[in-house]
Parts: sequence; C-alpha cells; structure tokens
Amino acid sequence: MSYDRSVGTTAMQKSHKKRRKKQSFKKYVAITFVAFLALAVSNYVVPKLTINENNPHQGISELKAALIDPLYVTEPNQAFTEELVKDLHEAGFKVDIYRGKDVTIESLKNLPSGYKLLILRMHSALDKNNELYLFTSEPYKKEKYTQEQYFRLIKEAYATNESQSVFAVNWGFVKRCMTTKFNKALVITMGCHGAYDPSISDEFFKRGATAYIGWDGDVSLFHSDKVTLYLIQTLYTEKLTLEQAIEKTTEQIGPDSFYDSMLKCYYAQT
Repeated sequence: MSYDRSVGTTAMQKSHKKRRKKQSFKKYVAITFVAFLALAVSNYVVPKLTINENNPHQGISELKAALIDPLYVTEPNQAFTEELVKDLHEAGFKVDIYRGKDVTIESLKNLPSGYKLLILRMHSALDKNNELYLFTSEPYKKEKYTQEQYFRLIKEAYATNESQSVFAVNWGFVKRCMTTKFNKALVITMGCHGAYDPSISDEFFKRGATAYIGWDGDVSLFHSDKVTLYLIQTLYTEKLTLEQAIEKTTEQIGPDSFYDSMLKCYYAQT
C-alpha cells in the first residue's frame, strides 16, 4: 500500500495567512490507495432527523429541503439551524436535517430523492489535483469502503493537522455512488472553494439540479452561516430571483472580511 499525504485548502478554519492577497493555512487531505477491490457494502441507511412539527404547509406542499451538517459535531450552530428551518417552513418547505455523526458515506449514498433545496454545511477542500472534496463526519478507517478508495471516489481528510481524519467525497462519488435525483433543485455548498471545481457541480446538474452556489475561495464558518441565512431569506421570504438574491446578499453582507471570498453561482445548461 502506498500512502501519500497531499495538501488541500482548509474549510472554514482560522488561519494566519490569506489566500489571493493573503495565503491561508492549508487543510491536509491524505490520499490512501488501497489494493483491495472487493467490498461488501452495508445496506444500512442512517436515520435522519426531520423537523417539520410546526410547518403549517405540512401535508399540502411537496417542497422538500435538506440540510446536511456534519459540522454539528465540532462546530454546531443551533441558532442557524432554527432560523433556517423557520424561514423554510414559512416558505412551504418540509425540512430534513442530517447532522453530526449521521453524515456518513452510507447516508450520502442513500440520500432520498426529490429535494428542491440542498444545503451542504460541510468542510471542503481541494486536493493536489484541484478536485473538491466534501467532508463527512465518519471517522476514517482504511479497511472500509476499499473499492471506493481504490477508485479515488473517497479519501481520508483532515480539517486541521490536529483533528481526527474523516472520509471525504468528490465528484466521482456523486456520479457513481449517489442514487439521489434532484428535481430542479438548488444546491448550496457552504465550505471553502465550493465553486472552484466544475466537475462536482456538473454531477449535481446531471442528477437534476438546476443551480449550484459555492464560494470562490476560503471562507470562515461564521461568515458562511450568516450569508446562507440571508440568502435563504431573500430567496424564499422576499421571493427574489436567484441572481437578485445573490446580488443583494453580496451588497448587504459583502465578502468574507478575512479571506475576501465571494459567492458564485452556476446554472445547468439547457
């Protein structure tokens, strides 16, 4: 077995340097090439937490949204979750929340279809080939998912040098392992460099998504939480178009004050 630790950009962590004009600390993504091709994959589906008790539209609207939040383990923001759910309920959405230790490789493989909005509150990083990887909360074990590791669909990843390593997934995982179908969905990635790798947005488009939003560089978690809430409010409370909502959010909140990163939006080709 060969072992190579490559460097990717950090997702939402503090740093002493800046990217672009300021170079940020880097997140380490360890790439493990595993020589085994066979894997008996479990059919276990991780249960999800559904928050819809106070939704006045429940039973009437077919709108569904999902918040995938593995950062709930290390960097929870209950105020963010409550405000997000409140705003989406008022807009007629049923909201499913996958958080903390429930965000595993298997739960992503078995994510239900039909979401109109998918919010990924996840660490993310670029590897040495500039491929974007989204971090789960599942602790890394070299003997698990050997087939997926062999084909480089998932990797061992570190949020920081001191943190526990977890599994992270790329565009190939979305293409080959996820069964989810998105019906004209909006996908929002909240981690670093979410807008950098077109391969992953293209795979979401192939599964039915129509728009994809991400950051063009490093971003702090505080800023990403704030911007995402404001964007949701402008979209679903004020009912602005996506372009208008992004423009207003950028004008009112501005770029990340430390990293100077901005939101970018891509659309599926018609």
